[in-house]
Amino acid sequence: MEGDIGKVTDQPFLIKYTESQHRKRTFSPSSACWHLFSTRAVGQVLAVFSQEWKADTPRDVRAQKGLCALIPCHYSYPSNLANKHRDGVWFHTETGDSFAFHSKDHGHESDRFRHRTGLSGDLKDGDCSLIINDITAEDAGPYNFRIEFDKKNSFSYFPATQLHVSDFTDKPTIFAPEIIEGKSCNITCTFNTTCRGTAPDLTWDNPTDVPGSVSNSVTQHGGTLTYSSVLTLVPSPKHYGQTLTCRVSFPSVSSQRTLALTVQYAPRNLSITSLDTIKDSSISTTEGNSTALHCSVESFPASNLRWEHLGVTVIRSSSNNEVRLELPHVTSRVAGEYRCVAENEHGAVESSITITVEHAPRNLSITSLDTIKDSSISITEGNSTALHCSVESFPASNLRWEHLGVTVNRSSSNNEVRLELPHVTSRVAGEYRCVAENEHGAVESSITITVERRETHEWKGALLGVGITLSGTLAGFLIYMCVRKGRNTGKGHSAQAARAGIYSPHEQSDKPWKDEEETLGIETDRYRNVFQADNIYENCNLDEDSIYANV
Repeated sequence: MEGDIGKVTDQPFLIKYTESQHRKRTFSPSSACWHLFSTRAVGQVLAVFSQEWKADTPRDVRAQKGLCALIPCHYSYPSNLANKHRDGVWFHTETGDSFAFHSKDHGHESDRFRHRTGLSGDLKDGDCSLIINDITAEDAGPYNFRIEFDKKNSFSYFPATQLHVSDFTDKPTIFAPEIIEGKSCNITCTFNTTCRGTAPDLTWDNPTDVPGSVSNSVTQHGGTLTYSSVLTLVPSPKHYGQTLTCRVSFPSVSSQRTLALTVQYAPRNLSITSLDTIKDSSISTTEGNSTALHCSVESFPASNLRWEHLGVTVIRSSSNNEVRLELPHVTSRVAGEYRCVAENEHGAVESSITITVEHAPRNLSITSLDTIKDSSISITEGNSTALHCSVESFPASNLRWEHLGVTVNRSSSNNEVRLELPHVTSRVAGEYRCVAENEHGAVESSITITVERRETHEWKGALLGVGITLSGTLAGFLIYMCVRKGRNTGKGHSAQAARAGIYSPHEQSDKPWKDEEETLGIETDRYRNVFQADNIYENCNLDEDSIYANV
């Protein structure tokens, strides 16, 4: 017999009790085991004769402390009892067949199960599923169902269902859509359970500056109940990183899940920094030094950033909200405006900074409206001209024009100076030097102005003609004066000789001729000196200075 009993202990079967037998039983932990053992053996015999008594229950059910447990149960019975009144009883056999539930008289239920158990369905429909609320560790163990029609028809279904109880670890689930600034969104918190016991309470813990409306609901999908709480809000960038907490509460336990808000928004608060001092969106550095520009922005998702110079992208970064531009050896070529642009799928923002590079003056240039050839210009006397001098430097240079070592014009800190010469004379001719200076150095260059007399060939010819005319007139005047003086002198000598009767040896030798000339009436002495040039100027007692004065 013992061997036969051992072979059937794991098979489902039915046990039939009469009402009187059920009421007379007493239980203890030791007798309960024997009772189960013996009734299973008896049930094997009964099952042979009563195939209409069947039950469908799981071998194991698991539940967490504080939640509810559902032991699914469906039973069948002989059709002749279909219209009979029935009562359902669940035993917690681990404690000596204590009543976990009694549909007819809840007073029969053990104190620790009272008000915590019930049926999820209707016995008339063959549903004998048991619900146990607010599960405790002591609720673990085997449970079996018994149906009672009348005193002669009462049945218990075996094997029992084993309830396993563990700590409460379930948490609610939060579903968040894409959260974009300014757009209303629904954030849903859900909690799933398989039993219709005490309904959980879903609540939100959200910051006071994240206002929203809440709506709760429950839905069923198959044997699963889903409790939902929907929080509707309109997010803004200030909510980014703040937390929302959904809490599920049962009478004795609770749990929660927290969501950090990731609000998507366009880039903003773009900032440009540098180790060099920034003043009025500009930094100044000395040529040859190094500098760096750092650009950062606030956005989600992270923005792509880039630095632009003269319309050309010089460096970019990908989705990290910052970009750094290194300029290790500054020259004047890197001077100018630098623009930082940040973009993501929701928008763009930009800002700029100007780099000025300080350096000594260079590339000094001298220009003029007149043609410059070999660093020289030629100006006609009486005309006007102007010289313009410019230079490249930062800070701006002081420029000046010098002529013959004297500063004739200067400018202050504007990198250019202009020299006007409105009426050119020979006195302005010569070299002009432009000097540019700032705190980093100096540079200079020069140009020569030559002044031409107006229509030089014309006045030279006229002057030559006037000179010839004056020379002829003067010569005629001198000849006339000399002849006149000679004539007067000859007359004086002849008269004296005649009176004295004395002649020089020369006169004596010439006397026969002279007598003849006088006889003929020829005045020889008057013209003799006219053709002797030397004698002409010998007889002219003129002042040489008087000649150049008259000329």
